[in-house]
Amino acid sequence: MAEKHNTVSDDVVEYFLFPRLSDLSDESKNEDNLNELLVKYLTTLSPDLIDVIWQNEGFQLSAVSDSGALPAHFIGQTNFGENIEDEWYIVYLLYQLTLRFPGLVARVHDTDEEFLLIEAADALPKWLNPETAENRVYIYNGELHIIPIPQSPSDVAKFPHAVTSIRDAIECIRKYPEQTRAACNVQILINNRINKFPGLVKDHKHYTHCYIPAVMAAILDEKPDLLAPAVRAFYYRDPIDLKCCRTFTYFRPGTRILHRTCMTRCLYAQLVHQSFQPDKRSGWIMPSTSSPKFRSHDLGMKLAHGFEILCHKAAEDGHSTPTNENVPTNNSRWQQYLKSLQKNNYFRGELEGSALYKKLLDDALKFYRVNMVKGVRRPDVGSQILHLVKTLNVDVEQRRLAEQDLPPPDDDSWITLTTETLDAMLSERGGNLDNVDDPDGVFNIGKVADSMNAFVKKISSVDGAEFPGAGEDDDDNEDIQFDGSGFITAMQEMFEFKDNDSVSSSDMSEYGWEEEDSDGEGKTKSQGKQSKMKRPPSLDRYMDVMDKELAKTEVGKSFERQSKVQSKKTSEKETGNKHKPTKARDIDEEDDDFQPVDIDLNTVRNFLESYGAQEGLAGPASNILGSMGIVLPPNMDNLPTPTNENSSSAITPTRSDNFVVTAKDPKPKAATVTQSEEMSASKPTPPVRPVVPPRRNTPSTPKSPGIKPPARPPPPSKDSKETDV
Repeated sequence: MAEKHNTVSDDVVEYFLFPRLSDLSDESKNEDNLNELLVKYLTTLSPDLIDVIWQNEGFQLSAVSDSGALPAHFIGQTNFGENIEDEWYIVYLLYQLTLRFPGLVARVHDTDEEFLLIEAADALPKWLNPETAENRVYIYNGELHIIPIPQSPSDVAKFPHAVTSIRDAIECIRKYPEQTRAACNVQILINNRINKFPGLVKDHKHYTHCYIPAVMAAILDEKPDLLAPAVRAFYYRDPIDLKCCRTFTYFRPGTRILHRTCMTRCLYAQLVHQSFQPDKRSGWIMPSTSSPKFRSHDLGMKLAHGFEILCHKAAEDGHSTPTNENVPTNNSRWQQYLKSLQKNNYFRGELEGSALYKKLLDDALKFYRVNMVKGVRRPDVGSQILHLVKTLNVDVEQRRLAEQDLPPPDDDSWITLTTETLDAMLSERGGNLDNVDDPDGVFNIGKVADSMNAFVKKISSVDGAEFPGAGEDDDDNEDIQFDGSGFITAMQEMFEFKDNDSVSSSDMSEYGWEEEDSDGEGKTKSQGKQSKMKRPPSLDRYMDVMDKELAKTEVGKSFERQSKVQSKKTSEKETGNKHKPTKARDIDEEDDDFQPVDIDLNTVRNFLESYGAQEGLAGPASNILGSMGIVLPPNMDNLPTPTNENSSSAITPTRSDNFVVTAKDPKPKAATVTQSEEMSASKPTPPVRPVVPPRRNTPSTPKSPGIKPPARPPPPSKDSKETDV
């Protein structure tokens, strides 16, 4: 059995770092090496971690000694809450660490297991699934690595069939980095998601104005990362939490000032979309919703409730005041950390002693005290706020004077999702949705029939049917060929059903035969091989009975048929030089009026009938075609279109009004379908069987359920114009 990692909770990402230690024999040295590596890792990532406002929890690492099953490593867990970008930012940080430190192997997963594979699902090999991916996916040298399944005897010594040990998997990644590197398409899909960082973190910061108490403004200036816990406390409030907000103890509204507050877009959206009215006893008086100052008052009121809830909980629990302010900064570790920041251009070229330099240095010192000092406990959020309330000196009048110099708030139009923005997002994630070949906006309906033919000819695996273009190419299936006729013949000989005309023999013999030729011998097409298999009389009797039963119905009239010219061309094309003329019964010779069914045209009609019945919603027709990469344009038949009575054509064709059937023998001749008055006045086409179950109250004569090409183009009238393609 493979080593099963512990299942993580929802909205939690778990990550591991496996360094290459120089000395594995001395555990004390390994522990020292782990501590030194931890400082190096955090120092390297400090410029990307100091100013980040996390949704719930931040990036954190802790050292774990060798336990036998796992080598010495670092482990971290982060609850990213509602902001999925925090999870992908951690993936970006892991990529950066493995790129900068040779030999470092990383692994990451969440409640969905290998979510990196989910992101690259469109480019994964067919053998890779949740069962086979266990313990195979890692990050190494800034790239995704997947331990493959051995395909040849030489691969058995390199790659195991089942990865049962993470220790062995890590050594395999380091030993065979070229063979385990994931395909380029997989790398591209992952990089497209993480290459937006760290710029995306800055882009998702939103500055807004909030009317908040002066002491709360001072707290946010001192520790901006305390805003996220306050938003979370308000967002997940309950009636018990709101009891302390009836009369505020720590953040009364009497000293409110206008403050420029920085938060992430996710936190801002959570506050804006919460509808809340403060208690009348709290003293928070809100302006009218139509007032331009309502948004700033509303945001400040909600933030104050969150801070009050946190302080009240900390006071009730009796948490001690944090004391990490006394951490010394004159030791060698702090000096090494400071030099690393200067090397990574953390201070942005500012002169030592300038205002921005002091601010950056203060932020770095806070990060160092919390994350890089061994043995220092992370202080409780409520305790930190209480400590700052008691220790900060706040000048209310000076802050009110500073309101006049505040920069304007950021534009929040991004919070409203427009249709154009949604289409752009879907196009970015799912590919281009415009499936139009002609620049004039004419959709080629012949692609529907071509896709269905390709789907029928597609060789699927035991896992189920596969759509054309899904998974591996058809060439991958040419290695394994199955002779169906030979298999059936062998089965008949084994069970001595060769001369038996029973039902079982008939059922087994109906695979891959043809009509008997003049010599009385049949030929099959299984993999291009010839086999002498006579068609049993029971099948002829069965076909005759079925023909008589269908002759009593109107099913035959519901299909579109080929013309005689098309039928002759089809017959000549299919026959060619493959077979000699036969003396068997030929329907074309017996009945001069016989016209074979046009399969392609009926397929297109059935799809359009089903697509029109969906009325713009999701359904079987759009789902099947979408899996094949075909997106039909919207049906605009029911939309009002201006008409000109003096014009010879009623409606000017638009992109979604035109469907062109491009035909190659044996397909029907090309025709253009337009939505004109003469078309609707022409004789309706007989009903067809749709792809999906029939709609309710389906009349015998269709009432234009959607986009529906006619069986044959009607003769052009004097007042109409038909365009031949």
